Amino acid sequence: MKKFFSLLKAVMSQDMNIFVYRSKKDSSRFSKIMMPLLLALLVMYAVGSMYLPLAMELKKENLTYLLLSLALAFPSILALVEGIYKSQGIIFEAKDSNLLMSLPISSKLILIMRVIKLYVFQLLYSLLFVIPGILIYIYYERPDPYFYLITLISLVLFPIIPTVIGCFIGFYIQKISVKFKSKKLVQTAITFALILLFMAFSFKIQDITNALIENANEVKDTISNIYYPIAAYNSLLESFNIFELLKLLAINGVFVAIFVLFASRSYSNVLSKSKEHYTKNKKVDINTLNYKQKSHISSLLKKEFNRYTSSTVYMINTLFGLVLLIIATISLCINFDSAISSIASDEISVDDLNLLRMLAPKVFLAIITAMSFMTSITSSSISLEGKSFNISKSLPVKTEKLLLAKILMSNIITIPVILICDIIFVASFKVNIIDIITILTASFMAPSIAATFGLIVNLKYPKMDASSDSEVVKQSMSSMVSVFGGILLASIFGLLTFFLAGFGDIAILFEVVLLIAIFFVLWIILKKYGNKRYREIEV
Repeated sequence: MKKFFSLLKAVMSQDMNIFVYRSKKDSSRFSKIMMPLLLALLVMYAVGSMYLPLAMELKKENLTYLLLSLALAFPSILALVEGIYKSQGIIFEAKDSNLLMSLPISSKLILIMRVIKLYVFQLLYSLLFVIPGILIYIYYERPDPYFYLITLISLVLFPIIPTVIGCFIGFYIQKISVKFKSKKLVQTAITFALILLFMAFSFKIQDITNALIENANEVKDTISNIYYPIAAYNSLLESFNIFELLKLLAINGVFVAIFVLFASRSYSNVLSKSKEHYTKNKKVDINTLNYKQKSHISSLLKKEFNRYTSSTVYMINTLFGLVLLIIATISLCINFDSAISSIASDEISVDDLNLLRMLAPKVFLAIITAMSFMTSITSSSISLEGKSFNISKSLPVKTEKLLLAKILMSNIITIPVILICDIIFVASFKVNIIDIITILTASFMAPSIAATFGLIVNLKYPKMDASSDSEVVKQSMSSMVSVFGGILLASIFGLLTFFLAGFGDIAILFEVVLLIAIFFVLWIILKKYGNKRYREIEV
């Protein structure tokens, strides 16, 4: 048993930094505890703000019980999707695989440890989405004391089955994907799909609420039939039955046992094939080599792009603004009136809609600048180099080229997406030549400003000792300053668009000239400050 817990502790110590706040060495124990707690409370507050309107409507119809089923169903879906791609990193691609497999430990025991680790991750993550719904239910219904015991047991059990099913799917993905290198892109696409689904849910909350109220019993029965633990939970709340509870425990245990017994037979083989795949890719016949000399910039761009696509959290956080831009552009072009009405809280008159349609190019210009300023890829590009930063410094390449490659890589990702949105917009609306020129100019200048500003901030506040990409992208000072700086710039240009709307084309040309001036000022600052600061950074 001592060996079991020692191994569990060793396995749990890796890759769980998303739940850890790294503070300064002299920070108090109180601050180390309160910061993660504060972040968790902020997430739960955001989730609770979405549950609350639904609960208020359900309360009017005495249907608050439906909130519990929804509060468990939505995180269960997240746990399933998370289990599919998190199993890749935690169970099959862990950093300590070579070490553990070389020890006199059975592969089944290693697999059990990693399944427990994945379950803990899923439980902590899911609680952020479940607890707000349960607290709102308690506030409205004031349930009996035994409710808390049944709910506590259910909270521990409900992520197990989705996690195990996700592991099954992840297991087969791993067996197939050892021949491919696109797993990170698939993971990113799935995460974006979840984010967009969550956004669509938030925009349609009123319609969904009305549908739930009209079909409350059918919704509850459907959820219960699809996912047994929710049905068992509702049944235990209505009337406690020890046999129902034991059945619930047994079903969860059977799911885990089946996966462990099934996967452990080929677990070590899957791990070894995964390693062989990367080894085989490195074997090259020296007689067939053709050496092609590339320019410094093209080689640096390839390095930057490879680093960018290797981090899912990096791509998700930096591409979110571009995804919103695509959605906004398509929505405006397909149904302008409906898109504007969904944004506004009150009904808009026909005259106001006609006026907004006439100002559509100006509004679209403001959207481009706003989304560009809030898409800062370079604000983490230096920090993500980590310990390999000294290698970049030692290259026989001018610092100016190293920095330029980061800006170009950011523009290569953002500008084509913006240009596609420009084409869609211009093809859908009657846009004069001045508006087209200003929109195209802003489509190049705004992303360049964001990239240059983000790089300057990252040079000022590098975080070279981070233990994970999440820590750099989500918790570093440079990311925070770039985000709030982008919001400030977007707000300024939004206000300019609003106040100068009556000046026509002169106002638009003024904004474009201002964008060009800001870019050149930032570029001069980067050339003078960046070259020196880049060499001063130590790892």
